[in-house]
Amino acid sequence: MLENMDTNSLQYSSYCFAHAMQNGFYTPTQPSESAKSIHATFRTDTLLTKYASQMSYQGTKGFWENESYTSIDLTQNLKDLKAKGVNIYALFGKEDGLYSEEQVMNLQKIIGKDTLRYLDNCFHSVFIDQQEEFIKSLEMWVK
Repeated sequence: MLENMDTNSLQYSSYCFAHAMQNGFYTPTQPSESAKSIHATFRTDTLLTKYASQMSYQGTKGFWENESYTSIDLTQNLKDLKAKGVNIYALFGKEDGLYSEEQVMNLQKIIGKDTLRYLDNCFHSVFIDQQEEFIKSLEMWVK
């Protein structure tokens, strides 16, 4: 089915996103106990399940419409911001898969070692998978 889809279509984008979710591609291989607890809450909390059931394809459609921006090289923009004295902070999960370790390390060279965290046992949702580290990083950077 996927092989026959137009890779530029909303259908293809939606199918890929659904496939990734259904196969656990957004969950770390060794989630912390805290992450397990948060994910369990998402499945059982009536308020969260209410809003989750109201989800539409708007998010997928928005991603699809703007996907061309994901291939833009922002390296020079980041260097320019850094040269202007703008602090740049970044949090990445090592299991995310959107960025290679090489890309993250290149970003670290630009923005600085103290303003980038590359977290183990963490996928795309850093604020869930490593919530304690996420909060600790924000608190440290805000000071």
